[in-house]
Amino acid sequence: MRTAATTTLLATCALLALAGCDNDDPTPPNPLPDAGTQPDAGTQPDAGTQPDAGSVQGPAVIGSTPSEGETNVLPVELFKTDAMTTAARKRVTLVFDTSMDTTAAEVTLVDRTTPANAPRTLTGTWLEYGHMLLVDIPRPESDLPPLEEETAYTLELGGLRSAEGHAVDTSHAGLGDGRLDFTTGRRDGTTEHACAHALLESPTPVTASASPTIYPATDASHEFYALTLPASGASFLGYTEVVSGESRDEPVVLYLDRPIPVTVHDTTEGEDAVASALEPARPVCLPAISHTLKFTAPGGDRFLRLTFGPTEQETFNFVFERY
Repeated sequence: MRTAATTTLLATCALLALAGCDNDDPTPPNPLPDAGTQPDAGTQPDAGTQPDAGSVQGPAVIGSTPSEGETNVLPVELFKTDAMTTAARKRVTLVFDTSMDTTAAEVTLVDRTTPANAPRTLTGTWLEYGHMLLVDIPRPESDLPPLEEETAYTLELGGLRSAEGHAVDTSHAGLGDGRLDFTTGRRDGTTEHACAHALLESPTPVTASASPTIYPATDASHEFYALTLPASGASFLGYTEVVSGESRDEPVVLYLDRPIPVTVHDTTEGEDAVASALEPARPVCLPAISHTLKFTAPGGDRFLRLTFGPTEQETFNFVFERY
């Protein structure tokens, strides 16, 4: 049974939160499914759900990633092209309030910081029965990133039309002038590096201990782990170990593929809590890396216990890095 337009828009808004990441340096992501797995771009909702054909109101953008006027936008996202290769791109998503003409998918990217750079014509992919347009911005040249750092861009939408042939509304609050304006920030090189491990390597399997006194190590730099947690009642919980370096305090980051609760304790002489922070990662290679767990391992060969859980997730992956 085909989804009604209202349900489609709700699903579309949910998809926006997942939108994410070509090979600049090592690293890739693929937040939304490949275009080939989406509904037929030419398929439209049932005739009964179409807007009034007599309306002269143009289609409006009701959501986008990045959002209108957003700053510090990540300029490079990574994804896997094959078993041994990553690539870089920047993905933009646009959500419209009505079904669009899926035969028209060209938009124009304008560099407002350096106007001497020629505008780039890009062809998007229509999803969600013509309500969502994915625009992948590739490298303009093999040695250049998809977007430059700290640069203002405009995505011109003048070539898009609704299914009834109306141009994009240039007065709607979503974009105001019918153009998507945003400014990039800096690249995230450390996450790009971790993405290379997560996207191209096979993870090392480790089973966490159910005991808080004896547990396996998960502290090799640049290692990609697949951790399995023992059952603990109706959830899962387990322990692993990190040994700190000899000479100095070391910032440690676990690049996780899901938000697993983790606590850290220094067990060298007792049971001392070590401050840690679990937070969303920058969307460099979603969903391969979605969150980071950060803490500082005190120098002097200290023994730290990591407690994963309790959680509903029995298995998950992470990249371990020391800095």
